[in-house]
Amino acid sequence: MPVLVIIFASCNQNNTTIKGSIDYVGDTHIVLQQQPVHYKYSPIQRDTLNVTDQGEFSFTTSLGSQQIRTLQINDESYPLVLEPKVNLDLVINRADFPQGVKVEGYLENWDTRYNNYLSETEEIESQIPIEEEKIKVGQENNLLELSKRKYKIAENYLKSTPLRDYYLKAIGEYLVFKIRAIEYNQRFYEGFNADSARKEVFNEAYSLNFFTLKSLKAQRAGIRDFAHYYARTFGIYDSVKKEYGQDLSEYDIKRLAYEELNEKRLEVLSHIENRDALAHAKMYLVAERIGEQDLETATPSYEAYLEEFSDYPEYTNFLGYFYREIKSVSPGQPAVPFSLPDIDGDIHTMKDYRGKFVLLDFWAGWCQPCLEEFSYMKDIYSNYSRDELEIIGISNEVDSLVWVQDIQRFELPWIQLYGGNGFNEETFKAYKGGGIPFYVLVDPDGRISRYNDVRPSFNFTSVLDSLLSDYNKQLN
Repeated sequence: MPVLVIIFASCNQNNTTIKGSIDYVGDTHIVLQQQPVHYKYSPIQRDTLNVTDQGEFSFTTSLGSQQIRTLQINDESYPLVLEPKVNLDLVINRADFPQGVKVEGYLENWDTRYNNYLSETEEIESQIPIEEEKIKVGQENNLLELSKRKYKIAENYLKSTPLRDYYLKAIGEYLVFKIRAIEYNQRFYEGFNADSARKEVFNEAYSLNFFTLKSLKAQRAGIRDFAHYYARTFGIYDSVKKEYGQDLSEYDIKRLAYEELNEKRLEVLSHIENRDALAHAKMYLVAERIGEQDLETATPSYEAYLEEFSDYPEYTNFLGYFYREIKSVSPGQPAVPFSLPDIDGDIHTMKDYRGKFVLLDFWAGWCQPCLEEFSYMKDIYSNYSRDELEIIGISNEVDSLVWVQDIQRFELPWIQLYGGNGFNEETFKAYKGGGIPFYVLVDPDGRISRYNDVRPSFNFTSVLDSLLSDYNKQLN
């Protein structure tokens, strides 16, 4: 079996030198990663370990204090506890990664504890998605029992170690599942008391210290997920679908009912007593508003946060960076340039399509919501001339062979370009994409006309007709 050996050696007082070898790496990379702010758009510190043809590498980093960084191989990760002047030797079975990593040099057996946690939760992790689907349709399930068992296992192995964040994260996942269950239970079970269930979740959250700064920092996106699913327990999604139709995507619902949903999200903040924790939690909700709404709507909340929490530069600096990044891809700004190949290897650029509206569709074959839009896109493509509209699909499918198969399988008539590299695809990242499907409409002058607020199945035709009418009037 392929084995990766990494040696952490400390030469200088605060330096950690990573040396090692890997007998198989293929097309992938070995990356040490740290994400100071757990948010989809936040900058990530990524150090790629350069591997020679012989499979050897060396990397030195300076540490001022203990840090948790993750060793990334493809989409799999393993946490490492790094400390100044502490030498670590790692042995990794490449085929089993992240299972079975052995670490020598830790002050205690943290690697054994984490490996035991992974081993004991492996089956739970595979069952949770199955139980999630059951709860969505009102079937009997044991989602909460599994999730609670996971955080109890994490408590046993990780609570007293530097990897405590993984225990706190497991608690957050459990509470999110519990709040999600309220939405589905009141939908399928007559007489279900949602108010009582919400109080029970908050009481348990208090008992598990969920609203503390340490806990919130350990979550995937602070308070965002908990607040989002709390807002959904008030039947807002069902009301919007009743008014506009059952085929609405979650993205459309979040746009149509944003103010009502956001009001409920903000209610969660009243349960946070510590100001440090409140500043952290509110930062994520403001960031979500910037990412989901037009800047005119988001700016008041953004500016109010900067004033209220000016003594938290880590958070205000991140929001300032994020605000500027989103502003750079707002309507009226130049479209992001790209140079990408089609299935025949011919290169296409954004400049090639000046003089017409262009819908950029970021997608992948594994994305079911992406696929559900294709029938609407085919109708749109046939209803407009190529002088009026061009559609360009940009795939961030990691495997180019899968992309080729997808094009053939779905018989898509518009231009298909390959970006690859998952959510790290350069054009997608340049547009600050957070998920797919992701749509950007570019006008004939090469400027962004609509940014992620049009969808073929919902509002694209009416939006384009209006834009075409205005554009033709200008020409005449």
